[in-house]
Amino acid sequence: MLLLGLLLPHVAVVTAMAGCRSDRDKDHRLRQNCTAVGFSDLPPGVDPETQVLLFPANRFSTLSWTSFRIFSNIYEIDLTDNKVPEVTRTTTEVLPTLGVLRLGSNRLTALPDGSFTACPALMELYLENNSIASLSDGSFSGLNKLEILDLTSNQISVLPALMMRPLVAIETLYLEVNQIQVVPDDWFSPTEEVLYLYLSANPWLCSCSLGYLRRYMNKYKQNFNVRDGRDIKSTPDSVVCHSPERHRFQPLISIEESDLCPAEPVHRGDFLLVVTEGVPPITATTPPPHSAPPSPAETTVWPTAPPLQVVTWIWFYNFTRFHVWSHFSESVRTGEVLQVTPGGTVTPPEVQTWSRNPTTPTFTTPTSTTPTITTPTSRSPTITTPTSRSPTSRSSTTRTSTIC
Repeated sequence: MLLLGLLLPHVAVVTAMAGCRSDRDKDHRLRQNCTAVGFSDLPPGVDPETQVLLFPANRFSTLSWTSFRIFSNIYEIDLTDNKVPEVTRTTTEVLPTLGVLRLGSNRLTALPDGSFTACPALMELYLENNSIASLSDGSFSGLNKLEILDLTSNQISVLPALMMRPLVAIETLYLEVNQIQVVPDDWFSPTEEVLYLYLSANPWLCSCSLGYLRRYMNKYKQNFNVRDGRDIKSTPDSVVCHSPERHRFQPLISIEESDLCPAEPVHRGDFLLVVTEGVPPITATTPPPHSAPPSPAETTVWPTAPPLQVVTWIWFYNFTRFHVWSHFSESVRTGEVLQVTPGGTVTPPEVQTWSRNPTTPTFTTPTSTTPTITTPTSRSPTITTPTSRSPTSRSSTTRTSTIC
């Protein structure tokens, strides 16, 4: 009889809700386990002293914080594998004692600012296997006690730059199996060292934008892990490049930071293109007949022209002469210098001329190989004509370049 008397209270609790089982967890907290019994809302008759509520694989379609307010000492709520589409936002701390919240395998698509203001004492938050594509800087605001955040298997492609700022106590972060390509600079600040990081199975873009993560890995390589079922392996090789092609399938840790962001100058044909803004081009009127070279005291007159974009072509070391193509003529001019007298007369020197046919070049040697031009010291450099050599055959294209 005594034994029966001890068992009756327990039986009464078990039968209070059909399909549920009452027991205690490993920390001796009172637990109500209602797994897969078809509930779509919190059933009546649950002991208000319950600290752990388990409702996985049910039919909950909303998450109402206020419906759990009757549990003054609630520590854990498990709504895994339900149909919750969103987290109801609130401005008040409805569940100040809640430490663990499980919302994995639901229908969540976004986490706006202040999503978890209702439970500021959260230490563990599980959001795996949802369709979360949108996060914000304030998605986890107020969660300064959170130690574990699981966002595995979602559709996250962008990590908000300030998302981690409220998570000053974070120790474990799961971001596996998402669409993440880059990590913003200083993203782990102010916590800096996250002890357990899971970043595998993302399409990482190994370029300049991953320089910060590369340096972070080099400093805390022992903190990077990968999961294989129940097995956990510590390895920095878990972050593998998806693009660009030259780094595809390479672990990020194996690539030097200088190789992530190589210098790639833009070339146009045989020249390096340099664009200078706001400098007027050098122009001249129709050149008169040839005259003698000016004396050293003579200066160059620069006609006024509106500010235009000037394209400067830098001559590479493996060329022996500089060619200027002009749309005023079908000839190619080499080493041409404009000579201007004090009266404003512009005199071009004799030039070597080749026909447009690259197979039968002909040329006329200029009478002087070293003409010079005296210019104002602040505007134009001295130009000299290279020594006469056989020109390199080259198909010409009609274009105009301005020399400054």
